[in-house]
Amino acid sequence: MAKNDPKIGVVLASGNIKAFSAIPLFEFLETEQIKPDSLIGCSGGSIVAAAFGSGMSAAEVQSKTHQFLDKRLFAKRDLRSLMGMYNLPFGRFNKTSGFIKPDRILNLYHDVFGDRKLEDFPTRTLFQVTEYDTGLGKIIDHGPVAEAIYASGAIFPILPPIEIDGTYYVDGFFTSSLPVMEAVKRRMDVIIALVFEDPIHPAPRSFLSCFNNIYKMQSAALTRYQTAMAIDLHDHEIIVIKVPFSRTIKMWETDAVPNIIEVGRKAVEAKKREIFSAIETFS
Repeated sequence: MAKNDPKIGVVLASGNIKAFSAIPLFEFLETEQIKPDSLIGCSGGSIVAAAFGSGMSAAEVQSKTHQFLDKRLFAKRDLRSLMGMYNLPFGRFNKTSGFIKPDRILNLYHDVFGDRKLEDFPTRTLFQVTEYDTGLGKIIDHGPVAEAIYASGAIFPILPPIEIDGTYYVDGFFTSSLPVMEAVKRRMDVIIALVFEDPIHPAPRSFLSCFNNIYKMQSAALTRYQTAMAIDLHDHEIIVIKVPFSRTIKMWETDAVPNIIEVGRKAVEAKKREIFSAIETFS
């Protein structure tokens, strides 16, 4: 990078499987030989940020989508936690509980990333998490990758918190579903932020639908507030790419991946000129 070139940060919002719609952005950056200086992810966005931060190409990440989205990852129910929710005998529910056992998810991250640490990645990669005991947002920028990705997407109470160095962490979604302020704090000049827009279910008829609606409302409100603050404080360009989806997509819907990537491609295509302009204007 030349002395005048901007430092480029890419921020990926929460969005579970929808975060893979960011693949076309990285295809574009690869083609134009634009190398991000930092990748910041939250929840589903952390999985994609980790993949690219580790040095994988867009083609490699796309080839691994079925591995990341295997329905069997969510198949092991924690019956004791489910019973504890209803105060049934032998049930238990506390801050270490979750409806789904996390073993298979953690094993997947270990299979993909091994024992690598975030500080060893070729591109600086950071994850948004939430401290369970304080409710404060925090960034994890070092330590074992597998545990950090899990922490960023541990959506309580579906998944249990994870303890790292004596602190329990849950999904970063609770405090910053689009951690664009972190890119501002780290003095990125051009910030590209992807938001994966999920529609509110108009007539929820199940616990999960109602649960998802509340999370979507919280996410949208946090994103609007924090993005406006980031734009106000930032010195150069923040390019927000909104990737709109017409329906809720479940985490294990691997058949939806081609459509997810195509939706992302259209959203990125509409912003390419703006990205080029931001980089050229800075230089």
